[in-house]
Amino acid sequence: MKIRCAIIGIGSMGKKYALMIDSGKINGLELVAVCCRSDDNINWANNNLNPSIKKYRNEDEMYNDANLFDAVLIVTPHKLHPAMTIRALKANKHVMCDKPAGITFAEALEINAVANKTSKLFAMMCHQRTYEYYIKIKELLNKKAIGKITRVSMENSNYFRTEYYHHSANWRSSWNGEGGGALINQGYHLLDMWQYLFGLPQEIYANIPFGKYNNFDVDDEATIIMNYPNKMTGSFIISTGEASLIERLEIIGTKGRISLNEKTLTVTYFSSDIIKYSKEATVTSRQELNTTFEQYKYNDPEKPYEIMLNNFANAIINEEKLIAPGIDSANTLAIVNAAYLSAWKGQKISLPLDIKQYLSCLHEKEKQELNKEIKH
Repeated sequence: MKIRCAIIGIGSMGKKYALMIDSGKINGLELVAVCCRSDDNINWANNNLNPSIKKYRNEDEMYNDANLFDAVLIVTPHKLHPAMTIRALKANKHVMCDKPAGITFAEALEINAVANKTSKLFAMMCHQRTYEYYIKIKELLNKKAIGKITRVSMENSNYFRTEYYHHSANWRSSWNGEGGGALINQGYHLLDMWQYLFGLPQEIYANIPFGKYNNFDVDDEATIIMNYPNKMTGSFIISTGEASLIERLEIIGTKGRISLNEKTLTVTYFSSDIIKYSKEATVTSRQELNTTFEQYKYNDPEKPYEIMLNNFANAIINEEKLIAPGIDSANTLAIVNAAYLSAWKGQKISLPLDIKQYLSCLHEKEKQELNKEIKH
């Protein structure tokens, strides 16, 4: 059985997905239609895809032939995702949406509400969940291998971006086009893994030097401090302006530590839970605490997008569990939105977020950005 699939948006990632499906790499999907506005992308589709695949200039044309497809892949700029996803779900189509689901957590909640009223699947392209080291970390946390988690820190400068990248599309790196910068784009993948592994924090404080490396109003660096109800603390740092390549995750527990440095995972186990040890030890520090180590080295992730698309197809056909269900998108966007609001206000923000306050501030940033462009 094959799920007939349409793709909306044939930019760089849309082309990648189209070629994967059309070449037969995704067993359960058949590409039957693509929808794109530009002449260049229509010409690309005509020259690179099976001639039998339908090409449409807009959604209305595509949905006039809605009987031709069962599922939709949405690969367009961020602000278009909510309306396109909701339209597809209401047309009884399964949906795989590129990240993020929208620019606010309220939009993600609205999509989830629509999806819950249908029998159709809503999935997100959060492909880092397929990385072997994250799968191993999730397994270790599920079995409480290092005890109660007390502190987490993540630092990432892997996503270095040049001015050429920021100017590669008129919607990129802007409040009006993208709904933000590093956090809502590259950082979305990292924060998806964060909330997947550790859940939602109770409070967030963010320090964001907007436009630190670039002449724009959005973020190219962010530092976020997170507090959890159980007193777990977290620190998250992302930069798209540093040429240094840093990918680190440290998870501190009462029975050990998990350390991910690029693709090397080191697990340290303590001979005793430190809460128990600190109360019972007859020494002043670690003298009676022994440690053992396990280390795992991983290669570059192989074919993560293919894994995600195959999972999407199998979830429809065989009821396989989705790797990244769309419902999780609201949690990730809640962290992003709260971080922006915290930086704008210069204060700690509690979750759940006041969406009206966030939207008011966001619209003000959008106006300021537009006025700045008009003056130039």
